[in-house]
Amino acid sequence: MQGLASDKGLLVPETIPTFPAGAPEIWRGLSFEDLAFEIMSLYIPREEVEEDALRDIIKRSYSTFRDSDVTPVKSITDDMHVMELFHGPTFAFKDVALQFLGNLFEHLLKQRPGQTITVVGATSGDTGSSAIHGLRGKKGVDCFILYPDGRTSRRQELQMISILDENIHSVALGGTFDDCQAIVKACFNDHPFRDAHSLAAVNSINWARILAQQVYYVHSYLKVTQAPAPGAPAPKVSFSVPTGNFGDILAGYYAKAMGLPIDQLIVATNSNDILHRFFSDADYSVNSGGVAATISPSMDIQVSSNFERFLCHMTGDDTAEMHKLMSGFEETTKLQPSEALVAACRKEMVSARVTDEEILETIRDVHARTSDSYTLDPHSAIGVAAARKIGKTAGVPMVCLACAHWAKFPDANQAALGEQTSSALVVPEPLASLHTLPTRVKNLPNSVDEIQSFIKKTLAARNA
Repeated sequence: MQGLASDKGLLVPETIPTFPAGAPEIWRGLSFEDLAFEIMSLYIPREEVEEDALRDIIKRSYSTFRDSDVTPVKSITDDMHVMELFHGPTFAFKDVALQFLGNLFEHLLKQRPGQTITVVGATSGDTGSSAIHGLRGKKGVDCFILYPDGRTSRRQELQMISILDENIHSVALGGTFDDCQAIVKACFNDHPFRDAHSLAAVNSINWARILAQQVYYVHSYLKVTQAPAPGAPAPKVSFSVPTGNFGDILAGYYAKAMGLPIDQLIVATNSNDILHRFFSDADYSVNSGGVAATISPSMDIQVSSNFERFLCHMTGDDTAEMHKLMSGFEETTKLQPSEALVAACRKEMVSARVTDEEILETIRDVHARTSDSYTLDPHSAIGVAAARKIGKTAGVPMVCLACAHWAKFPDANQAALGEQTSSALVVPEPLASLHTLPTRVKNLPNSVDEIQSFIKKTLAARNA
């Protein structure tokens, strides 16, 4: 539950498990829920969560999704597919992990009578609403979500501030997402504050989120491939992943490391391209110009927290080297990786940067070329555009991760398709009615002290 380790680092598995003999083929035909149980069981020991309890947590988590397949796969060309990750309560991919995490937190707290936790998280848009919907009404949990004021889409903001449960506290911060994330890390690194309020994480610094996301890589693999003939090699699949904080594609790396036959993992970035610069030029440095505001706001970040986990594995879990690397980055805002480390990373992933204009062109093109006028949101379009830039291996299906429903970002679709076409698109009722709901939000400055003071006062009032 804690997220950050006591030494400021991130928690990683001591060992990455491997698939059992015959997997993933032996899992063909399983429901998403049953597949989730098989994969999560490789990491979660029975003494932590019993089998029946884990099955119940999974069942309750995914019963909230609108599609029985949870993360269905749609074809946009013969060998290019989109995996729709937006069928949860908030129409964003983070529901897959955060519905699970909310129920997992509740289960663990039931095993510890009297214990409470305080969730503190940062969001560039989707994490916050997904966390809030996953944790609303949960006993023993108070949830504080920081988001950059004016830098999310209006529907993303309304999904957060329209939840009025007493344990939910939305904070509009005067700053960027990186500022929000820095404050969250500062709270976790303030050990007296962390311990006094039993802080828990919902950002992808919480490894349980990465665990839940591994499931849909395997699920989609089984959807777009056929069982091989006896003696034939397992078919491969490539994935193009819109990437901001690196959590989603890290889950793909773990799936590959466990045994999923992945050909390519494509890191797809927007103009905030620190990850693309690393893979292309070995340059992982903070842009002095700050975060660029784009039409894909959920990816508007400078520092990708989960990249640290990937680097750790690429060093062979050399914690001394990681301490040196990350301490240097914290001091200079520029990573100094060895040539060997960069080469190891490039063996696992490739990258592409996608501009706003390329996003709009991709939305237009896919809408025009598909028989059902398929509509991408701007983040999902980055995945498709990056896949086209990189190119695919002949005969290997390409799965592009569709992170959010287009209706969460109507301005981008209007810019891409024109007002007449975009206005004819049907907005799902839960999103269309958001503007009619009452709201509650706390506006605060970019200050660790102000945030900690608000948390202390709110918890004191709640517990009075």
